[in-house]
Amino acid sequence: MGTARVRTRLSDRNRWNWSSRLGRIFLSGISVAAALTVWQLLSTTVLISIVFPPFTSTLRALTEGIASGELLGHLSITIRRVIFGFLIGSAAGAFIGLLMGSFGFVRKFLDPYINFLRFVTPIAWITPAVIWFGVNEGSKLFLIIYATVFIVLLNTMAGVIHIHRDRLRMANAFGARSWQIFLYITLPGAVGFILTGMRVALGNSFMTVIGAEILSASSGLGYLIYTSRVFFEADVMFAAILVLGLLGFATDRLFATVQHRVFWRYQAGR
Repeated sequence: MGTARVRTRLSDRNRWNWSSRLGRIFLSGISVAAALTVWQLLSTTVLISIVFPPFTSTLRALTEGIASGELLGHLSITIRRVIFGFLIGSAAGAFIGLLMGSFGFVRKFLDPYINFLRFVTPIAWITPAVIWFGVNEGSKLFLIIYATVFIVLLNTMAGVIHIHRDRLRMANAFGARSWQIFLYITLPGAVGFILTGMRVALGNSFMTVIGAEILSASSGLGYLIYTSRVFFEADVMFAAILVLGLLGFATDRLFATVQHRVFWRYQAGR
């Protein structure tokens, strides 16, 4: 019995180590190292380097782009576009979603338009956006807002509808005013859904801005990827793609951290 207990404790301790923060970082490091090794081997032994450059060449292009300032310049432009479009689209989506969730006549009035437009991909609007707003920042901002607003809107509306009606009846029974019901019941009940919609929409914002920059821009990571293809600079292209992925990963982790630490009380189950 004593030996079995010791083995159980050791097993639990090992399991805890692997599930700890350090254990997760270690496993992630092994995973990344394995992926980079496979990348290097494939590009040097199986595929042509001009089509699929080695990781070492991509890393060299990355460091040169950072040293020259060109890559950081394109990166800052893309980040600025995403931030402005994402924030405006999220604010608009949350506002419309709160209206549609709170008032049935607003939901019925806007429902046909929402369900029509949300199935039209933002890429389809690139040409009209360029005609309406030109090739400057206006067209990119419009596309990112469009890619963001519907996801946040639907999640917000779902959050409002998800609020139990007994809470609203109780507030009315105690004489709460409409603005008090909205401020203390409706909005807190929808915050978790709004944040979830924003996190999903953030990925759409990145995908949309790259497509817009490839087709109708003279700056940004998407533009850098496109021009690299034209000049057969595969290492620069993959360096830009690598930066884009790292940027998206870091942004998502930052958003998740803020959501967990600042808005923890609005998470599901609390």
